[in-house]
Amino acid sequence: MVKFILFYITFLPLILFSQIKGDYMWLGGYQYDGTEGYKMNFNNKNPTPEFQGLRYGFSGNNTSICDDEGNLLFYFNGCAVMNRLHQVMPNGDSINAGEWFDKFWKGDCKYGYPGFQDVLILDDPGMNNRFYLFHKSNIYNQGQNSTRLPKVSYLDMNLNNFKGEVIYKNRDYYFGKEVMYSYLTSIKHQNQNDWWIIQPLVNDSSFLTYLLDGSGIGEPVFQNTHQYFDDYRSSAGGTAKFSPDGTKYALYNYVDQLHIYDFDRATGLLSNHQKIEIFNPDSIDLVNNYFSSVEWSPNSRFVYCASYIELHQVDTWEADPQDGVRHIADYDRSLDPFPNELFLMAQAPDCKIYMVSKNGSYSLHVIKKPNELGTNCDFVQHGIKLPNSHSGTLPNFPRFRVDEGDKCDPTITSVFGDAVYYRRDMLVYPNPSSGLFTIKLPESIGKANMVVTNINGQILYQRAINNTILEEIDITHLPAGRYNIEIYPTDSRERVFYGEQVVKI
Repeated sequence: MVKFILFYITFLPLILFSQIKGDYMWLGGYQYDGTEGYKMNFNNKNPTPEFQGLRYGFSGNNTSICDDEGNLLFYFNGCAVMNRLHQVMPNGDSINAGEWFDKFWKGDCKYGYPGFQDVLILDDPGMNNRFYLFHKSNIYNQGQNSTRLPKVSYLDMNLNNFKGEVIYKNRDYYFGKEVMYSYLTSIKHQNQNDWWIIQPLVNDSSFLTYLLDGSGIGEPVFQNTHQYFDDYRSSAGGTAKFSPDGTKYALYNYVDQLHIYDFDRATGLLSNHQKIEIFNPDSIDLVNNYFSSVEWSPNSRFVYCASYIELHQVDTWEADPQDGVRHIADYDRSLDPFPNELFLMAQAPDCKIYMVSKNGSYSLHVIKKPNELGTNCDFVQHGIKLPNSHSGTLPNFPRFRVDEGDKCDPTITSVFGDAVYYRRDMLVYPNPSSGLFTIKLPESIGKANMVVTNINGQILYQRAINNTILEEIDITHLPAGRYNIEIYPTDSRERVFYGEQVVKI
């Protein structure tokens, strides 16, 4: 008995924290003239964004999958499947190939395939180490809007010395009406083995629901959305997410607003539809359809709605969730180097929510305490510095850890460890210039270190400065290109740094 108690005390933490780690490696980055990218490895207890060379980058669609230990297996940019060594798998190119791909994307996977929430990786419930890739192809319509048709590809990680090989690709599995761009999401069945897949149709008011089990993709089931989603304002305008506890489903875009449903994981049925107005309907701008996204807090209480220029929180525990809508923040109009507005969100294994803008930039926004009410959620804009542009994408994962007590990993102790600094803007002029720049800080900052890096994050120049508001810098000796000028105060308890990107001509 004593031995059993000792075993229980010793190994209970390992049992509790041996979580599903399918989303522990995030990859991103946009291809310019080289192999530029970055990775976020949540296996490290104090992870730091790192530069990662990529064969192909991401200009939209993005997903990846790890093994049970959190080691990267492969990733997918909507066009090519890359293994853990960043090599294209055999038969893994030309996913979503066709006339549209050839005409508008020139048949090149370098930038991935356009879209935001249009790809998913799901393990085969009937076969170990085999995976389905769900994706959508654009079908060219002779000058009219392209249509979106669901496709599926399939790969076996047992092949090619366990680096994987695509067995088949671009197969149709649905032959009905077109589906919307975005909104593709999935969650485990109540049996913890099979998968539910939900995708709304376009120019319709129906959800397309599938069960993926050991026998393959089941017959489609159609459910009422209680909202008509059109091609012009709804499609590609937002995202959809299951709650971490698996009991609810949320869909949001700026025009149609927030829709929440109860979800039954045993039957796949949606019920108890609630429409929640984030904005006054009379104030909605129907000309500028703002890109939007939705995400849940880890405790499944709060829904966050990002709408380009505003972030809102909705408390679903209110008797009437409409009374639980709270404004969290406005976009602060920062440039990094492009507008760094509020767009795509994803909950990470460290219990925080990360956000990117539609434009590529060199920082992430972060909701540090998403389980807290109102502004106590601690939303920090452009707070996480990246070694490379995120290109406006974050990986789309199914909802992992739905049956575990901890929906995120409590052993990851901080956002990115003590190395995290929060970015503030400063004025640099003239910009562009031949290499002579004047820096104007918003206040005197005491002792600080000024650093110049290239777009890969490599330090090219640095020097100490002291008690200054105006500072000059000369980088005429560097080649023409884009550079980051950053100033790190030595004694900043708030861990703030000032940064701006410049162009040397």
